[in-house]
Amino acid sequence: MHCRVLVSLAFALGVVASPCIPPNSVTTDSSTSLETTTSETSAPSTTSSVPVTSSTSSDSTASSTTVDSATASTTTLATSTIVSITSSATSDVTTSSTIAPTSTSAPVLGTFNAIGRGGGTTGTPARLPPPEYGSITLGGYNPSGVSAGIFSIDAVTGALFVDGSKICGFYSPNLQSASLYVCNTIPRTNEAPVTCDQGQLDGGVLACSAPAMNCIEDFNDDNDPVCYPTGGVWTQFAGFQFLGNYFFLRLASEAAASTGGNIPIDLGIQAV
Repeated sequence: MHCRVLVSLAFALGVVASPCIPPNSVTTDSSTSLETTTSETSAPSTTSSVPVTSSTSSDSTASSTTVDSATASTTTLATSTIVSITSSATSDVTTSSTIAPTSTSAPVLGTFNAIGRGGGTTGTPARLPPPEYGSITLGGYNPSGVSAGIFSIDAVTGALFVDGSKICGFYSPNLQSASLYVCNTIPRTNEAPVTCDQGQLDGGVLACSAPAMNCIEDFNDDNDPVCYPTGGVWTQFAGFQFLGNYFFLRLASEAAASTGGNIPIDLGIQAV
């Protein structure tokens, strides 16, 4: 009877004590799980199984599951960050290519012929005859026998040149027009340079001007009237009809271009 009591007591004590795990064993497993979780968080690229010191403990299995879950979460976060950076880089490249500047430039007008348009000048080139003729001429009649004049416009001053000579307007009293011919080396009191617009194009209409002048006779010099600028400009080309098919080229006011033997004309630009 005494032996049965002892055996029963021993069995009871064994049943009560068996679920308890030694304190050292629990501490070691928990420490291992914590260190593993920290290591996996700082290095999200590691996805291998987490080593556990005790393979028989149910707590160790739970710790391993927790670490795997944390690893998966960390890996997902890193992947999301990489996608965001890639999207930003793509946007920068697209913006840069879209705002690339473009530019264009108009052709520069070089030398050209000036072809008459209007009346008997139509289709005939402006010519620069010898000095005795005293004017640039147009028309079918060409007594000097010279070829078509080669025109050009100075890129800085806008001065008009024909056959390499600078062109001026020559003024007379009581006329609102100026005859066009080569400037004198020493300018006279009744002449002023002709200037033309920059940026003119082949096929267009020549646009030039001469200062508007009022002139009076200089009784001390019968050949050179004294002229004063009015502040305006004359911009209308005109052909003074000297003979039936022979014209002197002038720049005139709008009113004067149609009076006093003048006809209003245009000069077409024909590049050479």
